[in-house]
Amino acid sequence: MAIWNPWRGCHRYSTGCKFCYIHKGDYKKGIDTNIIKQTEKFYDPIEKTKMELTK
Repeated sequence: MAIWNPWRGCHRYSTGCKFCYIHKGDYKKGIDTNIIKQTEKFYDPIEKTKMELTK
């Protein structure tokens, strides 16, 4: 099953964030989770819809 996530990054705001896997996984990859940005796949659903409409 593919997962589409249009954003990368987040800030810890609640006590539940203590158990979040994102920060630990990003740390291991050398990614600063505190930087919030669009991913390169952000517009994929729009592009897919455009392609379907032009068929």
